Amino acid sequence: MLARILFIKVKNLQSKEGNDLKSKVNDDAFENFERSQKQRIESVEAGGGISSRDTLNSALHDSSETPDTKKKKPAWTADEQKLLEEGLKKFPQSSGPERWDNIAKLVGTRSKKECMRRYKELVEQIKAKKAKK
Repeated sequence: MLARILFIKVKNLQSKEGNDLKSKVNDDAFENFERSQKQRIESVEAGGGISSRDTLNSALHDSSETPDTKKKKPAWTADEQKLLEEGLKKFPQSSGPERWDNIAKLVGTRSKKECMRRYKELVEQIKAKKAKK
């Protein structure tokens, strides 16, 4: 009888410790998840936010492709650059929300997103050159 009581107490202690360990592991996993989501949100905000077409879920979607594993498109050719510049002149900011769609159509070989990214890169390069002077 005493052995049975002792056995039951030991079993209860083991199950409580097991639950505590499981809870700790779950808490740690959730903290890691939260931390990774915060980092993603910060990176989206640092990149200028998300467009009205995007949703927070799509912006935070954990893609198996990281910037290192994505196929890199070749550098912009002189012709693409020239077409981008023509598009920027032809479709000024006042041309409305379809501006970048129209510019991408004019370039032909690049997406709207790539055209916008290239424009931002060029603006940054110009600012850096002006800052050096």
